[in-house]
Amino acid sequence: MSLVVFLMGLVFKMYSNESKGERFPPIQTYNPISNDDAFAFGPQVDCIYPEYLTDPYITICPSDAEATDHIKRLEENNGDLVKICETIDASYAYFGWVFDNFKPSMPIGSFLLFGVLATILDFDPTAMGPIQFGATLDGLFNDHTQNIVDYSNGVDPKGLMKAFDNDAKIYAPWTGYGNGGGNVVYRLREGIERFLLTDINNPAGGKNNQSSVWIMLDTFATPSASQPLFNHIPGGCNVLYMDGHVEFVRYIPDSNPNDAVVPGTEPVVSCVATLVSAFF
Repeated sequence: MSLVVFLMGLVFKMYSNESKGERFPPIQTYNPISNDDAFAFGPQVDCIYPEYLTDPYITICPSDAEATDHIKRLEENNGDLVKICETIDASYAYFGWVFDNFKPSMPIGSFLLFGVLATILDFDPTAMGPIQFGATLDGLFNDHTQNIVDYSNGVDPKGLMKAFDNDAKIYAPWTGYGNGGGNVVYRLREGIERFLLTDINNPAGGKNNQSSVWIMLDTFATPSASQPLFNHIPGGCNVLYMDGHVEFVRYIPDSNPNDAVVPGTEPVVSCVATLVSAFF
């Protein structure tokens, strides 16, 4: 078990115990020091640091190939993680929603927001990504369009935070890809596991407990990524679950990058690695 990942679980629990609606932190989108956008696949840093996350160095995996560089940058900023909040995902990835169906995948250009990002950031729109994730972002865009537009245009650097701190409704053609096969992907919060129950007559048979809800994992990617993002080559990732336990999940590469349903155990699956590689 990774001790630093376990400690991040305690940070999330302490935060959720005092947050409105017992929610976990939203995803990192905003730098309050520069009053500017700062996106990363990690928790919103000023929500947890320094009140709950007292040691910023636990956000860096000792096995990260670039750990020395990450530590140096943190030291250059006197350990103030908020100043460099866009680096919160240097070693670990966190999304802020409950994802329970990450294997079905589609080309990321099939989704509105991913398609826009592909154009802006010049990455391959044919790369495969989880349908549930793409549908979540499109649902949020549908319901919070003005917030996201204001963020992208520089009008409101908090716009994306306002949009992303919500449950996501899933719309056609992606209906059924919400949590538990429904049409909503929920924000992480205490008690949310009961919404994953798919069969009320068999509550023990579904993913309806916190030990099955993953919330954070080591970064990983395919060999095509421009940065060394795989902390534990070639084995897998430490995955943090909502009840606080950590498991090492083996990574199974997919020989066919165009598979609609990928092998392995969520969230350490090839379509996630492909998605990460498309961004970095």
